Amino acid sequence: METQPWHRFYGSWTPASLDYGDATLVSQLAETVATHPDRIALRYVDQVVTYASLDHEIDRLAAALAQLGVKPGAFVALALPNRPEHVIAFYAVLRLGATVVEHNPQFTAHELAPMVADHGARVAIAAGPAVTIFQDLDEIEHVINVDDDWNEFLSRGTELPERVTVTKTDVALILYTSGTTGTPKGAMLTHGNLAANALQMAAWRLPEEHPQALAVLPLFHSYGLTMSLTVGILSGATITLLPAPRMEFILSALSAHPPTWMPAVPTIYQRVISAAPQAHGIKQAISGAATLPAATVAEWEELTGGILVEGYGLTEAAPVVACNPLNEHRRAGCIGLPMPDTEVRISPESGELLVRGPQVFAGYLHNEEATRAAFEDGWLRTGDVATQDADGFLTLHARLKETIITGGFNVYPAEVENVLTAHPALSDAAVLGRAREDGSEDVVACIVIKNDGAHSAPTNDELRAWCHSMLARYKVPRSFVRVDDLGRDALGKLRRRSVAELFL
Repeated sequence: METQPWHRFYGSWTPASLDYGDATLVSQLAETVATHPDRIALRYVDQVVTYASLDHEIDRLAAALAQLGVKPGAFVALALPNRPEHVIAFYAVLRLGATVVEHNPQFTAHELAPMVADHGARVAIAAGPAVTIFQDLDEIEHVINVDDDWNEFLSRGTELPERVTVTKTDVALILYTSGTTGTPKGAMLTHGNLAANALQMAAWRLPEEHPQALAVLPLFHSYGLTMSLTVGILSGATITLLPAPRMEFILSALSAHPPTWMPAVPTIYQRVISAAPQAHGIKQAISGAATLPAATVAEWEELTGGILVEGYGLTEAAPVVACNPLNEHRRAGCIGLPMPDTEVRISPESGELLVRGPQVFAGYLHNEEATRAAFEDGWLRTGDVATQDADGFLTLHARLKETIITGGFNVYPAEVENVLTAHPALSDAAVLGRAREDGSEDVVACIVIKNDGAHSAPTNDELRAWCHSMLARYKVPRSFVRVDDLGRDALGKLRRRSVAELFL
């Protein structure tokens, strides 16, 4: 890649271009295991797992999965919280040349069923309520319950299958996103995409001999998966996994195993600032998924003595596209500079940020139309309006896709609207994001009650219960605004921005 003006702002340790070779997630793990076999790879509650032990457990699970017929090209569904079994399952599937399909373990049957119908995985590895949901789906033939079946299932892995050759063009991961229709689409990320983004971020972060990473973010999300897991594995980090991103777990981890690397979202940083008596030693922290307030940066850096910067990404880019440098050139209020080997341009017609680079995905599973729509002349459309200054720093201004970001999770308005309008007493709904001071958003629903005399107006609690039965908790509207009409246009199209201007 040719030299760009922004390369001069990179950290002195970060090259403008990297050698990606034939790297895959499998080869990156193997290299770290060979280099640091006795180093602790994972911490979880009272459990520690070395890299050598992790590698052994991955082999055992891969052998057991092979007996179920998992082979190159197969899909395996995961719905797990952050725990060692999640990491083991993720890499065991990849080691077989198969593809991981990550699911949020909080999802309801209403949310999971269409995704499973789309990818058609025969095997699922899950915990909690997701176990029962998978068991009830016709597509799933085998469900491994990590709470009850894990050790027994691992014991079946006595004969290791022959190592499969995994290439960078193989699809490693499917992550589901939605869009204007609320219909989930499976973003296909290859080994090359994910390995490249891990290499980019490993080169971006401050050099450390033995990083101590805190995995606050869920591994089923692209941000947490790359920033906490694959970058950590590539860097030979010791990764502390939290059962959930709750403050008691975070504060305990900060005290017992102080991290040097802590990717998170603005809300989490602000909670730590408010609750932690001290958090000195967190040398570097990268925030994403929501706007990072400048005040949070100042308070965090005073508390920790380290650096907090904002970055930017999306699922279809594995996910990191840009980040502020971890040096004196960082700028509050912007999303930073393009990653090494990453090209960006601003559409002259719409102002949309377009991206091209080795981390950009291969397309959507079984959806050629959506794949074509995701690109403009070979450039990935981000759906975000941005500007780039003369130094190369990018600033976001608006979202074309109207995605709501709450607590680091994406909420797609149409998905929630479809659930609301299925309620017998509602005739229409518009779901919007209302900005909070922490850079996140609250989910708000503007609703129209049917005026047919056949249904009584539901209370807010009744509407929330209705949504909870079909949606993960973070998607459920925090508040409801009752209106007479949403002002759809002559073609029946909902203009959410106009609704927001009128009622929020």
